Amino acid sequence: MTISTLPKRRALRRLPLFLGAALTAAMAAAAGQAATAPPPAGGAPETVEEVVITAQKRAENMQAVGMSVESVSANTLAKLGVNKLQDIQSAAPSVTFGDGGEQGRYGIRGIVDYSRNAGYDSRVGVYIDGVYIGRSYLNNQTLLGVQQVDVLRGPQGTLFGKNTDAGVISITTRKPSSTFGGTAEAEVGNYGEYRLSALVNGPITTGLDGQFAITRNYSDGYYHNVQLHNDNMGQDGIAARAQLRWRPTDKLDINLSVDGLRDFNSTLHYSYLPTAGSDVYNFKSYNHDHAVINSWGTALNVDYQLGGGYQLTSISALRGGSQYLNFNNEVTTFPLLTAVFREQTHQFSEELRVASPKTEHYDWVAGLYYFNQLNDEKSADEFGSGMAYLPSPYPLYANVTIPIGAKVQTNSYAAFFNGNYRIIPQVELTGGLRYTIEDKDLRDFYAHDPYQLVAGNFSGKSDSMSTYKLTPKVGVNFHLTSKIMVFALVDRGFKSGGWNLDSSTPSQLAAGIRVRPETVTNYEAGLKSDFWDGRARLNATVFDSKFDAFQVFTFVPVQVGGQTVQVTSLTNAGTVTSKGLELEGDLIPLPGLTLSANYTYNESKYDNYPGGGGTAGGKTLSANGVQTPYAPKNKAYFSVDYQHGLDSQFDGFVHLGYSVQSSENFDPKVVNPVYGKYYAIPGYDLFDARIGVTSVNGRWEVSLWGKNLADKRYIVFANRTAVLANPAVMYGPPLTYGVTLKVHY
Repeated sequence: MTISTLPKRRALRRLPLFLGAALTAAMAAAAGQAATAPPPAGGAPETVEEVVITAQKRAENMQAVGMSVESVSANTLAKLGVNKLQDIQSAAPSVTFGDGGEQGRYGIRGIVDYSRNAGYDSRVGVYIDGVYIGRSYLNNQTLLGVQQVDVLRGPQGTLFGKNTDAGVISITTRKPSSTFGGTAEAEVGNYGEYRLSALVNGPITTGLDGQFAITRNYSDGYYHNVQLHNDNMGQDGIAARAQLRWRPTDKLDINLSVDGLRDFNSTLHYSYLPTAGSDVYNFKSYNHDHAVINSWGTALNVDYQLGGGYQLTSISALRGGSQYLNFNNEVTTFPLLTAVFREQTHQFSEELRVASPKTEHYDWVAGLYYFNQLNDEKSADEFGSGMAYLPSPYPLYANVTIPIGAKVQTNSYAAFFNGNYRIIPQVELTGGLRYTIEDKDLRDFYAHDPYQLVAGNFSGKSDSMSTYKLTPKVGVNFHLTSKIMVFALVDRGFKSGGWNLDSSTPSQLAAGIRVRPETVTNYEAGLKSDFWDGRARLNATVFDSKFDAFQVFTFVPVQVGGQTVQVTSLTNAGTVTSKGLELEGDLIPLPGLTLSANYTYNESKYDNYPGGGGTAGGKTLSANGVQTPYAPKNKAYFSVDYQHGLDSQFDGFVHLGYSVQSSENFDPKVVNPVYGKYYAIPGYDLFDARIGVTSVNGRWEVSLWGKNLADKRYIVFANRTAVLANPAVMYGPPLTYGVTLKVHY
């Protein structure tokens, strides 16, 4: 599979002006119509919509749940042109996906991480219809037939378990129904982008309904490799999901789903920092960086209504996938180092729970959970002929390939309980706990470096660890009125321990590759309010999370060959505090006009990080007080949406969005006086817009959209290269635009 060559770029300077003028005219016309008070569009909102979430393992109004949650509806996803999970971060300021690169960094409230190798886990749990996805490279799912995406901020150790110490992203798909219908969608854009998708839903026989959805997406990519005359940062993927829903009685609801995804990305690892005046999207490299991801899954969800209003739920799931990464670790025009990663993942999970009815005084959920996962990694450092021209000892590695790999087996068992008790209707106590037992086994760890400078030369290494964790939660909710609630809670979470399988030199092995679990205690309080007859909503949360035994790389003294040397090793030496404020507001001043604002202020800093600043002048520098990676202090998204009737047959709509964030860093070595500037990422702001027309009966819709309308050049990744330590960056997408046609039937 190949990515086609991008045609020569054309000047697009006038397009932002054209789009801006069109949108301004549309808004002016809409404002004029509003002033004369003609009838609003048939589907125009008059009140802020009620959002139903399952953050407490039962369907509830988000405004009545005492925790910080942001929900992104299917309607909002469509306005933003969100097709994959990582695209939601503009509208969800507390969420970040780092550079959005090939391995999938995920973070909430400034705590960002990803499962870099088979022995290391991420800090954010991603779930699809209640099923945990155990590897971050599988998380960037196509949002196909999705009903909503909920972001549960802060640790979710009680109801969701391990590896959720930063939070949970929960994807809920549409269930099959007995109403026949569907959607077809076609989209075209610049950089050769196109997307075709379709969803069909309807009855198969009495009590049995089905749904099938499929999407095909492609783009050339906006980076151009001048040396190889091909393009990077393009996509070539296909995804599908089939669901059956059987309701033989009014008490039993059985849902079976199967999904699959194949994604070929011409993802670029990074490029050299461009010279002043050059095209930042042009680079030279001997290698065509790319990634191939395959993902599949099947789940059986059974809900049974027991007597007395109790509900029994079982979620059984098999998931798996594979990842292949191939990228130039130096971005040179001649071969120095090509990194190749191969990983396969297989997992099985089972959740069995009982939910009580919601009575005047109480409700509760209790359950058991089991998770089994096998990660099999086979990677390699492929050194090229260019190593022969570097100083000693680099020439030793000319045309040498160093294989590195391992298998890691995980078995996790948990029992959990969460309940709410209402002393009086206005005062609700909430609490719960989860007890987790986790067994991990490292098997067949190997590396074969004949010179043992880059890696060791060994095979068959093994290790095992067991973890026992109790993660409680207590809180109180005060329902001041039927529309206003304040809450406070304290809860705990943890991230699994593991092994850093990237570290395999004799000195790194001597320092130790095992890392213990990290834990977090979170304190938060908030307000949830609807007012002005349902036309306004304001939610606010303040939070303070303390992370202990935080897994970080630091310098460790070890004895090697009779000498004491400083070795970089993954340890539990760090402590972190993440605190801040989250605000979400919606206002409908007149029917059809919605103003929305989401803002996060986040101070996520290392309280203690010895060695985090690297070395300078022969001294090891701490990173105490440094902002954690990909954690801007300020991040916000503002939007204006207007929908109004044009005549008896057509409705018009306009969406304007503005996202802004302050500066951040890729690595705490940003404090290093010698090379720290190469890890700094300046702040930036972006505009997006969509304008369109839809039929009054909702049968069809056509829209013109644009992202990064000002065509800004902004950095999303800043690092130094692996061999020569040259400054390297990755820029976010330039101006993109296109047309989307939807048909509903």
